[in-house]
Amino acid sequence: MTTNNSSSNASRALDILLLLGDYGEDGAALAEIAKSLNVAKSAAHRTLMALTEQGFAEPAERYGHYRLGSAIFLLAQRQQRLTPQIQKLQPGMTEFTKKTGYTTYIIAQSGFDAVCAEMISRSILPQQQFGIGERMPLGIAAGSVALMATLPEGERDAILQANTERYTQYPAVRHVDVDVVKQQVDETLARGYAVNMGYYLPGVGGLGLPLPKPNPFRVNVAISFNIPLENMKPDVMDNLIDQLRECLNVTS
Repeated sequence: MTTNNSSSNASRALDILLLLGDYGEDGAALAEIAKSLNVAKSAAHRTLMALTEQGFAEPAERYGHYRLGSAIFLLAQRQQRLTPQIQKLQPGMTEFTKKTGYTTYIIAQSGFDAVCAEMISRSILPQQQFGIGERMPLGIAAGSVALMATLPEGERDAILQANTERYTQYPAVRHVDVDVVKQQVDETLARGYAVNMGYYLPGVGGLGLPLPKPNPFRVNVAISFNIPLENMKPDVMDNLIDQLRECLNVTS
């Protein structure tokens, strides 16, 4: 069977961009990129040079390292589809965070991944290394599970199938596989909000409220927040979700 070179190169370029997004300002070395993608350094270098020519990647301050280029951020600013939803949700998220002290996140879909589109926090400290632009496989953590619950059954099944191997590879403190994720999605559909009972951080759970798109021109999102696992009792969780709905002015 022959391989479509154009398709392969495009896929490699996207993989490199996602990888550079994880490395931040310091960037990643060519050897690290090639190893992560399981390709030859020469192939990774050719793709990096093509991305650099278009401004999507650029040399980092550290010699031999590359990071995301300015074209990525300029292009992102031209995509305003989520902006009205973020602006509408920000006041309610801010009110909820002031009342509870919990950092709130807007989680949106990006292919088979979930991405943090906004974060409201009372703390100046990093929120467990999760912030705007961070991504994870759809089905990981409460916000991501809540987001899956907004999707049609066929699309949910396709995501579960595509991410099956990724679930077992994702860092967790409890066992997670496709069956665990499917059960969490099913429970979200029945309960009305998602619950993460400490699968990914020691002593920390999370809740996620699905917010289906208000019209065809918007996107499905979810609002999530982490809370101490010891506080995750049914009445407390119900009360917190009710508070969040009230702050956001959304009905159950």
